[in-house]
This record gives sequence, C-alpha cells and structure tokens, in this order.
Amino acid sequence: MKTKVVLLVAVMLVLMIGTAAFASNMGFKINIALSAGGYSNWVALPLYNSYTDASSVWADLTNPSQISRWDNASGAYQTYTGSARSTNFTLNKGEGIVIKVSSAENFIVVGSHDPSFAYSLAAGGYSNWVAVPYHETATDASGIWGELTNPSQISRWDNASGAYQTYTGSARSTNFTLNKGEAIVIKVSAGESWTPAHY
Repeated sequence: MKTKVVLLVAVMLVLMIGTAAFASNMGFKINIALSAGGYSNWVALPLYNSYTDASSVWADLTNPSQISRWDNASGAYQTYTGSARSTNFTLNKGEGIVIKVSSAENFIVVGSHDPSFAYSLAAGGYSNWVAVPYHETATDASGIWGELTNPSQISRWDNASGAYQTYTGSARSTNFTLNKGEAIVIKVSAGESWTPAHY
C-alpha cells in the first residue's frame, strides 16, 4: 500500500511540474536596459502588470524624461513628462510604449501573461504599437509575419544605428530579431485579431 501511495504522489508531482513548466500564464521579471542621450526605448510591458498609467511607470524610473504612446484615434502621440500640463495617459493592455531617460538606467519589470488576450490590429495606415509577449515562440519579424493574416509592415527602432528596421515580407527588407521587453510596430492591410503563439 505504501508503494502505491508513494508512486501516486510521484506521478502527481511530475504532472504538476510538467504543467508549471509550460504554463501559458507564466510570470516574468526582466531587466530592460534604457539608453539615454535622446534615444527612444520601445518598451513592452507584460500583459498583466502593476502599472495603470504613464505616471505609475514614471514613478518606477530613476531618470525619466518622457513616456509616450501612439494614439490611433487622434493620429498623434500622447506624452507624459511628469508635469501636470502633460498627458498622463492610461496604459492599454498589449500596447507598446516609448520611454526616454536623461541618464541610462535599468528598468526592472515584473508581470505575467494572459493566454486569452487577443491583440486588435487596426488598418488604414495605422501604426499598432505592440508589446510582444515575453514567451512568444517567434524569434524574429518574419516569425510574427507568419502569424498574421494581413501583414504589410513590422518595424522596430534601433538605438545603435538611430534608425528604423522594417520587415515587409521581402528578402530586401530587414528580418530583425525580436528582443524581450522591446515593443514593435505592426501595420496591417486589413484589420484583424492576433493571438501570438507562445510556449
């Protein structure tokens, strides 16, 4: 009887460990290196996180100078600079933001994934700033491209070169690597819902 109980407990532990290893709502803690000197740091927050608006991110930074998002509805940037005159915008789930800092620093981000969340991508020339999940199975722009129905352009900002890297599905475009904690911009030719593949 003892052998059966021990065996049953062992099997249950293996199943629990196996489930935990591949849980789609796993938690994350990531150190995002933010560059200064006018650089734009495109940041992807986990789908579940403790931030509610730009000021809550601002409070977690040492040297913030500007936090921005692109607002498709108005076709303009919304920017928070810590002053009452700036726009303390609400953070939208799955949306990338841009952080500028006056001195380089590390931004420690903690959160988890939401496996049921679907990104709503707008068309018509809109730029969808996307916070790619940290455990997305795609490793580069072409991997994301293959998950979309109507892709037209995927971009990132490269601080090293001070220029955009853009993938359009052609061999002449730049199939850049996806970096954890970095947001990207996705453009689509027709609106669609996208659920990223993840492990």
